[in-house]
Amino acid sequence: MSAPFKKRALLVALTLAFVSMASAADQATEPGKSDKVVPLDAVNVVYSSTKTVTAAVDIPQSVSAVTPERMHAYGVQGLDESVRYLAGVVSGGYGTDPRSDWILVRGYDPARYLDGLPLPSGTWTSDSRVEPYGLERIEVNKGPSSAMYGQLPPGGMIDMTSKRPSLEAPHEVEATVGTFDQRQLAADVGGQLDHDGNVFYRLVGLGREGDASLKHSKDNRYYFAPSLSWQMDDDTKLTILGRWHQTYSNGVGGFLPSIGTLYPNPNGRIPDDTNPGEPGYDKYRKKDRSIGWELTHRINDVWSVKQDLRVQYASVDHRAIGSLGFEPGSLTRIARYNFPILDKTHLFAVDNQAQAKFATGEAQHTVLMGVDYQRNHDDYRSGYGGAPSLDIYNPVYGAALPDVPYTSRTITTLKQLGAYVQDQVDIGKWGIVASGRKDWVRNDIDYPFTDSGREQRDNAFSGRLGVNYRTDIGLVPYVAYSHSFKTIVGQTFAGKAFEPTTGDQVEAGMKYQTADGRTLISAAVYQLTQRNALTVDPDHLFQSLQQGKTRTRGAEIEANVAVTDNFSMTAAYAYTDAKVVEANDDSLGKQVALVPKRQASVSADYAMHGGALDGLGFGGGIRYIGERYGDAPNLWRTGGYVLYDANVHYTKDSWTFQVTAANLFDRQYVSTCNSGIWCYYGYPRTMTASARFRW
Repeated sequence: MSAPFKKRALLVALTLAFVSMASAADQATEPGKSDKVVPLDAVNVVYSSTKTVTAAVDIPQSVSAVTPERMHAYGVQGLDESVRYLAGVVSGGYGTDPRSDWILVRGYDPARYLDGLPLPSGTWTSDSRVEPYGLERIEVNKGPSSAMYGQLPPGGMIDMTSKRPSLEAPHEVEATVGTFDQRQLAADVGGQLDHDGNVFYRLVGLGREGDASLKHSKDNRYYFAPSLSWQMDDDTKLTILGRWHQTYSNGVGGFLPSIGTLYPNPNGRIPDDTNPGEPGYDKYRKKDRSIGWELTHRINDVWSVKQDLRVQYASVDHRAIGSLGFEPGSLTRIARYNFPILDKTHLFAVDNQAQAKFATGEAQHTVLMGVDYQRNHDDYRSGYGGAPSLDIYNPVYGAALPDVPYTSRTITTLKQLGAYVQDQVDIGKWGIVASGRKDWVRNDIDYPFTDSGREQRDNAFSGRLGVNYRTDIGLVPYVAYSHSFKTIVGQTFAGKAFEPTTGDQVEAGMKYQTADGRTLISAAVYQLTQRNALTVDPDHLFQSLQQGKTRTRGAEIEANVAVTDNFSMTAAYAYTDAKVVEANDDSLGKQVALVPKRQASVSADYAMHGGALDGLGFGGGIRYIGERYGDAPNLWRTGGYVLYDANVHYTKDSWTFQVTAANLFDRQYVSTCNSGIWCYYGYPRTMTASARFRW
């Protein structure tokens, strides 16, 4: 089947999906069509965009949400798998690398938050994989969000909400087996601890052992998250959240040459499970521990206060044998290097908020004021050494490898203090969100091995303004402007400290929600501009100037529909034209690396009710990722690809049995190439079979 035909077929499928969704949504809202409504609150109500509980349709910004039910339906094991059906969100750029979740939002690496607070921002510790089983919800805010959170990349942020005690918390145990000899046991239990019903607990745990997609590589994870909620009185509640997460792996992803993956090799195609490292030597040990709380207090009918706080420690002990491409004159043997890393990060973060709800004439106000602070201390060590070559077509492992000493050490301490205020105003059918924030940021960097360092202080103001209008037929058009900043530590050749990069976005869109909340469709167009990006100093070798500028113009549409009480659909499409518009090197005028211009997806799930097949259900999805470049000069292009996912599930009484398949037809594809020596295969077919018991 030709690539143009596949694109047209997918476009037709998406068009039919959107049309059928809208038609079904109108029918579903008619009285008597269904006697049961599927709640979609976790999708239709969001928090992170405004730090208040707000209906997604009322927020003048593109926001997507993912529920635990959707994550379970596709058997996801990572954040990148959880967000792959969202518009404007691209995952899997570096293929099968098990160390991180590789995600882009509107062309940029998003900031990652957990329970409204930042995750560690170490060189490697920030790339830890969050366990989806421990989450109640994932929210993706697209576009600049500095007006509420301080320094962030311009593309947006991902905020994850941990599971916590509640009256509705399930009691469940689930066993899963899957491809690559994976075995997993998970449990989620909770309940009441006192007679008065004021103290609740929840224990979420998971253990997974097995192989990764590369030969002789492991991917073992262990997770435990205890939490406790205490309703002190009618107005005060304290929730304590603990988290312990460990990852053990000896795989580093398939960093393979372009000849044999993207291009033909006379020796044949390099198998997609080829391990270019040393399985007996490579290691990746990640430890992540945190404790924190959420404290809320209602003062009166107008005022309430809230505090979120977390202390977190993360460390990565990593060593890897990596590929440097084919040796000169050979198309079978790759040169390799030895790269050890030790990274330790301590994070303290707190967010103090005061909220007031009141009216001034016809205007209803929700005013939020807050002060937050974070201190992130990162100690990063690395080394570099040689390693024996390897025949990539007939690998023989077990080479003698001496330990490589750490030759570089960087200690970075980030301190950020921010004060913000926001007013959400409802005046009749009009809605306004106005936010402003001032940040003071200090970065201290020390290089102990060279007895040098630097200190840099920055401050910035970030704002946001959005306006929407609620029509009588459920349509809500909106326009919005938002700003972001991100500090860069360093200086020009002349000694001038780098200023923060800035992002500015103008967005216009339309949202539609039926009265019963069963359908939410959003569409948006936007222009996002990043300024003060680093580019080459043409007059001084190895120096940079802040003369870079990128511009992204895009359009997105996303739909979530419960067509009936047993049939749901999603569809998404994104056009992302991300270009470098100012630069002093050969990236000028080129497409931003790793960002496809087009992506699309559609999914559906159907469960039978009544009759002999009561409880049986099945679902599937189609994902399209367009062609993209893996490098700034746009020398290495990988073609687009279409992947199919499927699942079958059966529920009987307290039991649920499920089989899932990602990349159902086991398509072999190259997700990205950064250069002639580093190309990355995408994930092969991955299947899971699970049995879950709830009581």
